[in-house]
Amino acid sequence: MWVSRQIIEAQGRKPAADAALVTGGASAQGANDYRRLLFAGPWGIAYRPPAAAQAVVVSTGAGDACVGTVAQDKGIAPGELLLYSAGGAEIYLKNNGEVEINGQIFRAKGEV
Repeated sequence: MWVSRQIIEAQGRKPAADAALVTGGASAQGANDYRRLLFAGPWGIAYRPPAAAQAVVVSTGAGDACVGTVAQDKGIAPGELLLYSAGGAEIYLKNNGEVEINGQIFRAKGEV
């Protein structure tokens, strides 16, 4: 009886953070089943991770929130930023000052 109660209580507890698999829309499955997830990120950036992405989920006073996803290795160097979509669009900010948008390279004014 005591063991059963402990198992049931443990299943009801949520970890501080969870790496959960996105199952679609605003839901994910990890240590718990997450529904109606909030998506938190820097202001001005809206995102929805695709199904099968590994979301980082935390509990907040407003509900469970996805605070990002585990990044895929895209071969970028430290200090660089790559913004990409599931459809293949990319904006790549490089350490040498170049900006690459879908393969087209833009250099800072005055550079050749």
